Amino acid sequence: MAKYNLYAGLGGGFGGYQYHCTEDFDTKEDAESAARQLAIEEYQSYEGYHGILCEDEIAEDYCEENGIEFDELSNEDWEEIESMYMEEVESWISYMVTTIEEDPEHDRYYEW
Repeated sequence: MAKYNLYAGLGGGFGGYQYHCTEDFDTKEDAESAARQLAIEEYQSYEGYHGILCEDEIAEDYCEENGIEFDELSNEDWEEIESMYMEEVESWISYMVTTIEEDPEHDRYYEW
């Protein structure tokens, strides 16, 4: 197990990733997954503001482009909308991880 510094945020005018926390993880992949989730949560906190789209807005656009009423969307339509939503999320989020050894000067690391 290693301690990782997790950084997450939004790109564009939001400034990119910023430090969130330091936690223990078994693998770097686990740490990256946690940082990605933090970035997604940050995205979701801005949905509906500053050009950040929510899933319903993407669904409305999808309906308009395909001439479908919202209440007529099929499971396949919702799968496509979910894919479009995650593509939108991925285009905004920014995250990274470092071990505390790689980032020894990080001023937010404290012994618990």
